[in-house]
Amino acid sequence: MMAWAIVRHRFASFAGTFVAIALGVAVVACSVTLYLSSRPQPPERYDASPVMVQAPSVGTNDFSESEIRSWTTSELTDLATKLRPEPRITNVIPDPVFYVQELGTEDMGTAQLDGHSWSSAALGGYRLTAGRAPEKRGEVVIGTSLRKGTGAGGSIEVLTAVGPETWTVTGTTDGGGYYVTDSDALARSSGVRVIGLTVTGDPERIADSARALIGTSGTVLTGPDRAALEPAKVTRIRWIGAQLLIAMVVLGAFATVFVVASTCALTASQRRRELGLLRAAGATPAQVRRLMYAETALIALLAGLVGAPLGAVLAPLVAGPMVSFGLEPPGYEATWQPAAVGGAVLLGLVVALAGVAVAARRASKVPPLAALREAAAETRSMTPSRWVFGLLSLAAGAGLLAAMPTMATESKTTAGMGAAMLLLTTAALLAPVVIGPLVRLATGPWRGSATGMLVREGTLTGVRRVASTAAPVLVTVGMTVLLTGMVATIDEAAGIDEAADIPAATVLAPDGTPGLGETAVSAQTGTSRLDTRVLVTHGSAVTGEDATGVAGAPVTLSPEAAKELGASIGSAINLRWADGTVASLPVEKIDVNAAAPVVLPRDLVRRHDPDALTALVVLKGDPQPAAGGRVLSARDYAREQVDEEGDLVDLFLWVLIGLTAGYTAIAVASTLLMATAARGPEFRALRLAGAGLGQVLRVTTAEALLAAVVGALLGGAVGVFSLTGVRAAVEDEMGREVALIIPWAAGIGVAILCAVLAVAATAVPVLRRTELAR
Repeated sequence: MMAWAIVRHRFASFAGTFVAIALGVAVVACSVTLYLSSRPQPPERYDASPVMVQAPSVGTNDFSESEIRSWTTSELTDLATKLRPEPRITNVIPDPVFYVQELGTEDMGTAQLDGHSWSSAALGGYRLTAGRAPEKRGEVVIGTSLRKGTGAGGSIEVLTAVGPETWTVTGTTDGGGYYVTDSDALARSSGVRVIGLTVTGDPERIADSARALIGTSGTVLTGPDRAALEPAKVTRIRWIGAQLLIAMVVLGAFATVFVVASTCALTASQRRRELGLLRAAGATPAQVRRLMYAETALIALLAGLVGAPLGAVLAPLVAGPMVSFGLEPPGYEATWQPAAVGGAVLLGLVVALAGVAVAARRASKVPPLAALREAAAETRSMTPSRWVFGLLSLAAGAGLLAAMPTMATESKTTAGMGAAMLLLTTAALLAPVVIGPLVRLATGPWRGSATGMLVREGTLTGVRRVASTAAPVLVTVGMTVLLTGMVATIDEAAGIDEAADIPAATVLAPDGTPGLGETAVSAQTGTSRLDTRVLVTHGSAVTGEDATGVAGAPVTLSPEAAKELGASIGSAINLRWADGTVASLPVEKIDVNAAAPVVLPRDLVRRHDPDALTALVVLKGDPQPAAGGRVLSARDYAREQVDEEGDLVDLFLWVLIGLTAGYTAIAVASTLLMATAARGPEFRALRLAGAGLGQVLRVTTAEALLAAVVGALLGGAVGVFSLTGVRAAVEDEMGREVALIIPWAAGIGVAILCAVLAVAATAVPVLRRTELAR
């Protein structure tokens, strides 16, 4: 009851905590809603096929995705023969997929999945809306959504892995994609990995029957399990978006704890007399702790009830931009997720209680005699717990940075962020130690003036207040320097590394397409690579390897691949091609400079992977016109690739910086509003001593700027220190020196924004006190 009464009558003093928790809960609710809405879904074109059969899995790749092998033509025939006797299965339909794109259009990321056999249209329940089905090579049925105005009898110009082709449109369908004859689709695709079944009866019972019929020749999937058939390309897009959402949740939780801890620590310091009175009235330390926890829990629940619905409402608005930026696949929509809303409220409560823990412990130690104190001066700026936790986080952060060069590549970014958070926590906890010397140094030139003396002594007397104000600035500037510096340093190193490997040549590169067709490549004089994926059997294991086809190349392995596969020159590697067929090829060369882990003759790759595309051609003569291709220098091409990846990284970067800056605004404003409002008697004393309103404002403004500068300096120092660890890790990975790039403009810009917020938050309570203006 007491906690509720305090919250109800003093809600304004909890405003900063309320807003911080509400924002944190909203971010978590929005992010988790988007994340849960992005779970793999059964492809829409299988809506009319409740039972699907997937080719056998032979392991997982580097993305933890299943390596699915293709069936051979004979295996497909055998499976169909086994399944057709089941009377409840009305049709067995293989689903070959291949690349097709209308000439002159931009690939929106789906072109490699748009080509299908006409029979597979039945798996989605698609029907002819006009015309007839295709009957021979060069005929196609197109989805009405692809090209309006082209109907039966017309023709379209398309690009395929073969090259540009002219197809006759024999009909249109209500499904998306391009549908050719079954034999044509099988010839164009890189193997078949999915068979769809149309059925009558209970899908689960039919699935059980199908499993018994085919044994280990495939995996039978029904219902939501058909989400496993989502194309790997779509799954990887979801994975990219998930990384941003996870980072937002982690940063939101971290920042909320930071803000709540900072605000509650200041509140506990300002309420010493009140808490002392409670102790004098008989309250035990445990009761004081429970009071602090109860107040924060009430605020957290109220904030959660506001923030969670807000996050759920914002999620659909964020879904569209995520698709536009390539963070989610086309057609993605945010759906109502009760677990996200409830979980966000619960997480907000847990995070808030974690933030108030230290303040509650300190509050419980207030003695009863504190109720008799008149002076508001702090007795000591550092407590034993601050020393212990500060030094522990320093040791952990420094140790993590020192260990980064020896970590796995995929762990280094996470380790760098973790080390930075630990060091920022260290700086916030140990800030009172350095605030005194920094303040004396900064105010030295003005120590002879009245304003300078007041700022100096007021700041030195209220070190905890300054530390509470500096903490959010410290976090924001530190994270900004770290994130922008990390991206800039890695970008610079990657750019130099890429440029060093690129010859001063001209290349033919894809122009709005996922790759170059065979016609475009064969017309050029130059070198190229035809990338594919092979499954290599060694002993009892099967390993998926990236492979490339190079004209006239011997069978070559990189040293890493040779070691993994246990192969040597003269030994044979047993591989399965993209089309499902197997071959045993002798290793002719092991080359440290191999273009891929496995290098194969180009004609072999083309024969077994008819849908493979060429990434680019390094020209040795004059370029020839090529549909879907453009000519540019090799260095310009490499820079475009780096810039394309950089755009996505920049999006991640500024979303996280914007989120951090939002928390900083809340923390700085709430801390200074509370601290300045509590200094009314001090300001009245200044007025009685003859100070004008302008002089009081100058004092408070100088103090706010001083706190912001201290936070910015500490945050910048932590950011730079963390970057040295990141640079060491990059140097270790690349085997050469890497320049440390620090975008000071970003750090300074954020510091100036923090300073402006601090000044505004200080001036408002001063100007609102009408007694100062009298």
